[in-house]
Amino acid sequence: MELASGKFSAFLASRDPKYRIFLFFGPDEGLVRELSRALCVSIVESLDDPFRFIDMEAGDLFADPARLLDEVTAISMMGGERVVRLRGASNNAKGYIEPVLELDLTDSILVIEAGDIRKDSALVKMINKAPYGAVTPCFHDKAQDILSLIKEVLGTANLNPSREIIEYLRENLGSDRAISRGELEKLALYMRGRTDPMTLEDVRANIGDSSAQSIFDVVDATLLGDLNGLEKYLNKAFSAGESSIGFLRMTQNQLKQLHKTAALRDAGARSEDAIRKAGIPFFNQKKAAAQIGGKSSAHFATCLDITMDAEIKCKSTGYPDEAICRRALMRIAVANRRR
Repeated sequence: MELASGKFSAFLASRDPKYRIFLFFGPDEGLVRELSRALCVSIVESLDDPFRFIDMEAGDLFADPARLLDEVTAISMMGGERVVRLRGASNNAKGYIEPVLELDLTDSILVIEAGDIRKDSALVKMINKAPYGAVTPCFHDKAQDILSLIKEVLGTANLNPSREIIEYLRENLGSDRAISRGELEKLALYMRGRTDPMTLEDVRANIGDSSAQSIFDVVDATLLGDLNGLEKYLNKAFSAGESSIGFLRMTQNQLKQLHKTAALRDAGARSEDAIRKAGIPFFNQKKAAAQIGGKSSAHFATCLDITMDAEIKCKSTGYPDEAICRRALMRIAVANRRR
């Protein structure tokens, strides 16, 4: 039987005891580990129980080929079902697992974690065809899966994120389930004991790459005309070894969106509609509105020219990159401050 990862929680809630061998495989190793562990804990409660839970590496079977068969046929000394988890399996483990499929397992359950093997691989096909085998492909999270994970982890912590925060999380969390869960749990821990509402600043302080955030800080200060903030963020970022070209290109990307938005508004669209049609993410829309203000598309075209000229100079003149970048961004910040 093939059991979709999205339906696994429902399966666990009313697990059919008929299925005794489970295979989790696919490119999302975090999801493989998460579902495997959830199944094991639902049966033995504690993975520290040496009588009911046996953890094995597939590589160990080369030295002791009979061990897997011995473990799945052993009887629990304390009663209850035993779980044998085999980690790091690949198609090479097929020969060790195949004899288990011929047994009538009543006291043990075999849980197999495999890597990114194909759905039509020998190991997957063998377990899928077994009368009491179940296979679960684990692919990287899609947008809807990430949304469900956000609601699950933050809901468990009694946190009620705003739409703005949810959109930010969807944009900034990766596709690996284990990493995303870890980031969300870190955020929940940060908010523990707080009585005030969670803010976007709280989320930005805890989610994602801090070096990426430093670039966003520089870009935001540039486009808002915040000269003091820009000086502070540039000094901090350059001290950390950030790239001048990276700042210029990120500023260019944001300027292109603002230019498109301003052009739509210049053509008669309402500001809110122009921002939405330009494809600016919801969590950035308020900030974008402040950055645009009453400026025309021509203003942003001029700012774009400044950044592109600075990038060319960084690559061709031999002058210090930091000085060229700093001067260009300061020019743009001054221009934005005047309007």
